Amino acid sequence: MSVKIDAPPETIGDRVLFALVLLWSFLGMCVPLYDTDFWWHLKTGQWILEGNGIPFIDLYTFIDSDKPWIDLHWGFQILITILYRLGGVPLVTVVKSGIITAAVAVAWRAGGTSLPAWKKAALWLLPIICIAGRGNERPEMLSQLFLVMWLWIARQTDWRPELIWFLPLLQVVWVNCHALFVLGLIVGVCYAVDAVVREMAKGRYGLEPRSLGPDLRTVGIVGVVVAIACLVNPYFEEGALFPLTLYRKFSVEKEFYCQNIGEFRPPIEYVRRYGLTNIYLLAEVGAWLLTVSSFIWLLITRRRWSLFRLLLFAGFSHLAWQASRNTNIFAFVSGFIACENFADARRTTSRTTISFSSNRSLINCTNTMMVVMAGLCVAVVTGWWNEIAEKNKPFGLGEARNWFIHDAARFASQPGFPHRAFVANIGQAEVYVYHNAPQFRVFMDARLEVCTQQTFEMFNRVLAAMAVSDPTWQALFRDGELPVVILDSRTSRPAINGMMRTAGWRLVFADRAAAVFLPNDRADQLRLPFADPTPLIDPDGKLR
Repeated sequence: MSVKIDAPPETIGDRVLFALVLLWSFLGMCVPLYDTDFWWHLKTGQWILEGNGIPFIDLYTFIDSDKPWIDLHWGFQILITILYRLGGVPLVTVVKSGIITAAVAVAWRAGGTSLPAWKKAALWLLPIICIAGRGNERPEMLSQLFLVMWLWIARQTDWRPELIWFLPLLQVVWVNCHALFVLGLIVGVCYAVDAVVREMAKGRYGLEPRSLGPDLRTVGIVGVVVAIACLVNPYFEEGALFPLTLYRKFSVEKEFYCQNIGEFRPPIEYVRRYGLTNIYLLAEVGAWLLTVSSFIWLLITRRRWSLFRLLLFAGFSHLAWQASRNTNIFAFVSGFIACENFADARRTTSRTTISFSSNRSLINCTNTMMVVMAGLCVAVVTGWWNEIAEKNKPFGLGEARNWFIHDAARFASQPGFPHRAFVANIGQAEVYVYHNAPQFRVFMDARLEVCTQQTFEMFNRVLAAMAVSDPTWQALFRDGELPVVILDSRTSRPAINGMMRTAGWRLVFADRAAAVFLPNDRADQLRLPFADPTPLIDPDGKLR
């Protein structure tokens, strides 16, 4: 990596601009909760804090109930459970926004320290849009912070080599919060390869000579300790190898999961289906092109290039183009790399005198960028930004209205109801899990680390049979009672229409979020009449 370059003196305008960038990032993350995965994480955190311990066997499904469950998210789950008890979903959202904004702040400080603040703000515009597009209340909110801490430490070790010894501790925390701890290993491998190659090149081939930083022996020792740190989790080597299970789902098993899970689809699929109309996808493409141009500009202006940054860019580009769920992770890395490359490109061997006119130009650029950032903050708060984006991220806290099947899940757990439920979609099954598990279980939920592809295929067959009023799906439950069927009103409308026509089944509950069906004999036992299906017609309230 490059030698340390003195940063330009930070002015009040620079500090205000930096604060506005962070404010925009924070406000853009303050949106109502839409993510259904939140509820199984919350349920598991409650389970752990109630003294039941970290789970090793599935607690929530009746199809895969005997399957092992590697829950590396337990640290995150405890965190959000404590926050939820203190302030509900609004507090969780505020803390989430603060953590991701802190990650932006660390990334800002990590890369391009010699760039003027206005240029850094301009370079971070597209990455922050990408980050906001997936700013969910998920464990990855912690992974984003841990990732940029890796980048910051890797950058700082050139002149503060002792910081490298913090990486094993960081990795122990990370491996007990999220399976994406493997991203730290990716950064570490890129760093080590860069260190070895630059040591051998000795300033040749356009690489910076390696005159600073920890020696190669220290790098090797720390690398081994970091690898050992990955074993410090409740599942030992199974936990350390768990990321390979997830990677397989959007690589080897990609064809199946891309068809069934939106976030597993590569961005190119969205381009083919919808074109370049999504602002978050446009920002990702723009950030990628901007980072490529930074490599080219550095090579042209100084005949230099960085192996560390190139390896990082190649690795994280691969992840980003494999699955859209990796967009925010890529955005942090691309922003860091672009700032570093452009900062290196503007270096000169001799000091230049800053004239009054150039200083005035710098102030004007800073003021202009402050106006831009302030305008973006206003756009988020007023809702204008949401109008030009996906229209599903309005500014605010709490839960999205009529989105989760809370009332249906509570209704379906009354005395006399079956203790098994078929809930579609699999995301909404997590809401049922939150209210009723482990006493009541679902056919399948969204935890793909537990539910197998075979289970998912069976789930799809059942849903397809329901849509055409084909009762043969009931044969799957000959070993016990038929489940209660809960279908959400937005993604399961064909199945709702089919179940309304299926003999022997009755709609016993309906609101804007979901429909609940029971076999007629069970509904008669519970004295439940046919429910009014009218709320299902307009789940979003657009007809009012």
